[in-house]
Amino acid sequence: MIAVALLVVGSLVQVVAKSGGFGGALNTTGDNSKSHNRKGEPKELDTPSQKTKTVRLGGQKVPREAGPIIVINPGLVAPGGKATVEGAGFDAKSTVDLFLKTSAKQTEGKSIATAKTDRWGSINAQITVPEEVSRGAVVVAQQHDGDKAAEAQLVSGGVIGSVKVNKQVGKPGDSVSLSVRGFQAGEPIDVYWGRAGGKPDATLTADGSGGIGRADIKVGVAPTGPSTLILVGKKSRTTASAPFQVLGLYPSIKSSPYALKAGQRITVSAGGFAPGERILYYINSVGGIPAFTTNADANGKVGAVSFSVPFGLKGRQSLTAIGDQTRAVARSGFQVMPYSPAAEPSTYSAKAGTTVSFYVTGFAARENVTLYVGGPNGDARKITTFQVNDKGAADAVGSYQITKADEGGVTFQLIGSKSGGQAKTSVNAAKQGGQQNQGQQGQQGQGQ
Repeated sequence: MIAVALLVVGSLVQVVAKSGGFGGALNTTGDNSKSHNRKGEPKELDTPSQKTKTVRLGGQKVPREAGPIIVINPGLVAPGGKATVEGAGFDAKSTVDLFLKTSAKQTEGKSIATAKTDRWGSINAQITVPEEVSRGAVVVAQQHDGDKAAEAQLVSGGVIGSVKVNKQVGKPGDSVSLSVRGFQAGEPIDVYWGRAGGKPDATLTADGSGGIGRADIKVGVAPTGPSTLILVGKKSRTTASAPFQVLGLYPSIKSSPYALKAGQRITVSAGGFAPGERILYYINSVGGIPAFTTNADANGKVGAVSFSVPFGLKGRQSLTAIGDQTRAVARSGFQVMPYSPAAEPSTYSAKAGTTVSFYVTGFAARENVTLYVGGPNGDARKITTFQVNDKGAADAVGSYQITKADEGGVTFQLIGSKSGGQAKTSVNAAKQGGQQNQGQQGQQGQGQ
């Protein structure tokens, strides 16, 4: 038995030595041989009619006999790259077709090459990995007019390109220059700052050599501190990256005028934000729904935005602008002044039966004003409501007839519905105090 085994091993060694391994002395490649199938056309792949007989080795099944076999060198190759298919165990001087399957479940393969075996049944053929193969595929070698086939795994993945930046420090919106190589010829290249997905900050296009001599772009929005510039080829999925230090933004904001009244318009402008980002404006808050929004221009500036100060705001107000992407913050403020309206009656002295009207100024534009008569102890009585003009004034409004009780002095109060401004005046007040009487006498004396 030992002698027989040695004889079999010796015969195998002689066969391998003569063949030079897998295709050591081959005479044909896929580029020069004729094929019954046109290259690139799909073909139904044959399934061996007999199952391979196996034996157990360490708990695993291994083929009992050496049948057709192929290997791919290198087994890891980028899309568009070249690899060599080496094989043995086919019939001598036979034609072998090479097909590509992108998944193990496929029953059809794409023809990629044809090779002719040498006198020992070995093949050696060079193939080009298709660009659409990105995650892996199976190469199938199938002999013409025979029941011999073999397959091998082809692993393909995105390759690493390179990118150089003319400077490694900058803030969003700064201009930098890139030099790129290692991508697929003519493919679009997405540019990301600090991330590798979502909407790209820019898209470049590789030249015929798969590179870009110089491209000027702006630093995109990324967290402040150490970051990464990432480029991804849209077709080849080739990636390239470079470290970059992102500086913080320090925007500014100003409002004009600083002091105004509710209902009047204020103008706000800002600068120093990231190009094109949305700016959120808050009044007396820094969260929730913003009071209003706008967008920065290509230089990070925000043009003048005007709005009317809401009624109900009083005193000092805070105004905060926040970049929606960068979260950069600028703060300012403005002062809301109170309304101080004035009212004068048509007469300061009147007997019972006299009708009194009023002249008012200093209220908010076109607001309703309510006239009250009575004292300050809660016994005020509503008389009428009227509307002032665009300047907050009105003439001869709020008719009131003096009663016998009013001859001793009566007080009036006028209150704006929006501004809350209050104006007070009185009729027959001379009988309540000497100072008013003296003032009226002085006016009469001057008139005379």
